[in-house]
Amino acid sequence: MKQLHNAPKKWVSQKEAADWLGRSERTLYKMRFNGLLIQGTCWIRKIPQNPNSHILYNLEACEEVLSGLANAYLLEQAESQKKLEVASA
Repeated sequence: MKQLHNAPKKWVSQKEAADWLGRSERTLYKMRFNGLLIQGTCWIRKIPQNPNSHILYNLEACEEVLSGLANAYLLEQAESQKKLEVASA
């Protein structure tokens, strides 16, 4: 099956994912370590039986997580702003 020229591959290397998502490779590692990027959905090991194997990322799933985090942040900011407005009234 051929890939469309502009469509990203389903699973990409850590470097490709970092470039595409606008995050550093270290940030992706921290997001995996902290459980924000879910194994099996957002990332897999190239050789599953080897814990030192390279990591591959699903860009679509990672983008959904990052979008959800951004939305949650915006909601928190809006709630915080409302609380400030009520407190100052």
